[in-house]
Amino acid sequence: MNNKHMRIAVLGDVGQPVYHVGDEAMTHAAVAELRHRGIGDLLVLSRNPNESRRAFGTDSARTLAFPWPPDERSDYLARVLRAAEGDTSALPEQDQVWDLIAALRTCDALLIAGGGNMNSLYGWLLYERAAVAAVARILGLRVAIAGQTLGPDLFGADRETAGDLLSAAELAGAREEPSLHLMRDLAGGTTPVRGCLDDASFFATDCRDKSGAGRAADLFEEPFIAATFSPGHGEADHDAYLDALAEALDTVAEQTGCTVVFIPHMATPRGPLFDGMDPSLEDSGPTDADELMHQKVAARMKSSGKVLMPIQNAEQTAALTSRAALVMTSRYHPVVFALDSAVPVVAVAPEHYSHVRMHGALDNWGAGSLALTLPSLFDGSFAAATLDAWKNREAITSFLLEAGTVQRQRFSGWWDTVASALADGTRAEDPAGQPAVAFPAGMETGWQQRDAAHAGTYLPTASALSGLRVEHEHLRAALAVTERERDDARGELQAWKDSRTFAILAKIATVRALLRGKR
Repeated sequence: MNNKHMRIAVLGDVGQPVYHVGDEAMTHAAVAELRHRGIGDLLVLSRNPNESRRAFGTDSARTLAFPWPPDERSDYLARVLRAAEGDTSALPEQDQVWDLIAALRTCDALLIAGGGNMNSLYGWLLYERAAVAAVARILGLRVAIAGQTLGPDLFGADRETAGDLLSAAELAGAREEPSLHLMRDLAGGTTPVRGCLDDASFFATDCRDKSGAGRAADLFEEPFIAATFSPGHGEADHDAYLDALAEALDTVAEQTGCTVVFIPHMATPRGPLFDGMDPSLEDSGPTDADELMHQKVAARMKSSGKVLMPIQNAEQTAALTSRAALVMTSRYHPVVFALDSAVPVVAVAPEHYSHVRMHGALDNWGAGSLALTLPSLFDGSFAAATLDAWKNREAITSFLLEAGTVQRQRFSGWWDTVASALADGTRAEDPAGQPAVAFPAGMETGWQQRDAAHAGTYLPTASALSGLRVEHEHLRAALAVTERERDDARGELQAWKDSRTFAILAKIATVRALLRGKR
């Protein structure tokens, strides 16, 4: 099929009430890559179609919102599949699925944009993707899955659902090694699974190079540190975590002379989607998510050189991050934006899930050691690694620029493969490629050795605890089902006891008992 005559549905985690820079950036990048290959008729599936039409310049339709409890989402998935197969009794006529089916009928293929939500932690998003892909296949659409983190935690029915999702695709992309192995295991050879980069791997420089896209950086004349931290604090005490972040930022700010600019990646927008570039959150109303987290950390810092930015849209956030002198973060996409822009970046992972993603992103470029574990924040290794990166910033920048040349070619080849899979089901190999250069050898070894020791003990423990939490959620859901069934049975039994038939039978039984007693 000629690409110009194709209509592609694109499913990303977009249009949410709480704006998430990374999710929006991946969908922006996926849309741009398809357009670059002549596919311009696009339908973005979104929580907020009106906003997504404006943001992406495409048609848009509402995606499926899945229930949170595991038992309910499994039941709803089964009903959605029955509806797609033509069973009009599967769901009420006002259910959201019928509009989705109608929207997908207008398309030739479905692209599931990149993300990190195919796991039990975000089970409702996993099931949404499984449902949309299954509906698309039932309707005869081809399906491709762009750069994903799969797992690392998948339990019970979630694992089977992930396997079914992969089996529905012509092609699936894994953006780090652990996901690649898990995807191939679950796909069982039915779907080609390729290693790839995050969808937004070159989004930052593309945004920075656009006229006016980086104007936020004009607010800061001196070199600045882009700091982005999520509210998650893993197994650490919340206050201790905040104190440790503040201390690390103070240490790095003092040693580098840089202003710390807090750049949120997740928060509820206030007002229109970010026309203003006010560099302060003071007196700007209630804040949440990253904005609130940044306020708490900044309040603990001793340094006066700090700026709290409000949430900006994906383009502004990526462009601003690309102009930083240094990036410190506990979130994934600041890492991606920094690598693209050849900016030294050091990440601290609050839990196993975030370490898999951030280490994977850095390792794709040959710099995996710059993703540190949570304990490294408390023994000074995070600050030491950041200062080491600052000291070696010229070498790191040169390294990333050289590695980026290889990665850009790999990225382009991957998207050629995606476009072919969507157009005619072609399953060609994407070009492999890792940087041929070695990570700067002048980096200190002390913090690396300490973090390696932490990784060997903390990460398995954190992974086990995360698994237990998810398993506990599933057990609670199973218990809730059992309790509902028990209550339904009790209700039916009571209704039977209250019925006229039961009263008659009871009287008959009483009479029989009396008659037996007289014999």
